[in-house]
Amino acid sequence: MVLSFPAGSSGGPDGLRPQHIRDLIMCREAGTNLLGALTAFVNLVLSGRCPEEMTPVFFGGRLLALNKNNGGFRPIAIGFTLRRLASKCANSFGISRPKAYFYLQQLGVGTPGGCEEAIHAARRFLESLPANSILVKLDFSNAFNSIHRRDMLSSVHDRIPELYPYCYSAYSQASCLFFGQYIILSKQGPQQGDPIGPLLFSNTLHPTLSSLKASLNLGYLDDIILGGTQSVVAADVKRLLKRNVFKRDLKPDSVSLCKMYAGSLFQIDGQHRMSKPVITAG
Repeated sequence: MVLSFPAGSSGGPDGLRPQHIRDLIMCREAGTNLLGALTAFVNLVLSGRCPEEMTPVFFGGRLLALNKNNGGFRPIAIGFTLRRLASKCANSFGISRPKAYFYLQQLGVGTPGGCEEAIHAARRFLESLPANSILVKLDFSNAFNSIHRRDMLSSVHDRIPELYPYCYSAYSQASCLFFGQYIILSKQGPQQGDPIGPLLFSNTLHPTLSSLKASLNLGYLDDIILGGTQSVVAADVKRLLKRNVFKRDLKPDSVSLCKMYAGSLFQIDGQHRMSKPVITAG
């Protein structure tokens, strides 16, 4: 699992990079012993036995604020390498469990090429879009950091109980994110940058996603595509804005990007083809 880190992966607050561990376990003299010790340590963390007084630091990280193309910032937490290693192991085990549960709706987790599948499905839907139907693409602002951790942990307990001890240890209390000279407490949602974060987010959101009534209902993490009659899609959007898995109700201005396609506005060679969205907001 150490070898699965991308080349050049950054270190957490302690500066230890995955490449440092990779080089050490390749050592002929002590590599085998180190690998055994690492395995024992990761198993200890996965079992939820990280000392409670250490969890705010160990499950914290170095915070980066990346600029978004459409304005604003995307907060990325770069955790300690040993914590990320444990999360990678947990994610590798857990991602196969809800795969059938997610499939055909949540394509951001457990579905190789899920982004391409979502694009092709939306394109096929647009090519035969009826006159009274619309297709809407929603991208919610700061969705990862708005989710209730209580509901997130409850969803893990219900559907991936083997990971509950680890997730409870990591997310049952606030952790420390170091941003320059400041310390910011992480209290909501999975951290963006945690390898298991997408699984935790999708597992929590999926009951709401699967309850929507639109004919086309796809999610790629927090990007959601809905297609169907105008009244059904409008009702689904309202339901999404009021879903109770979030720490706060999402208001209309929580949608950082909204694209809407409507049928019968362009007709080429007898087929409905949309060359651009009718409405783009964000």
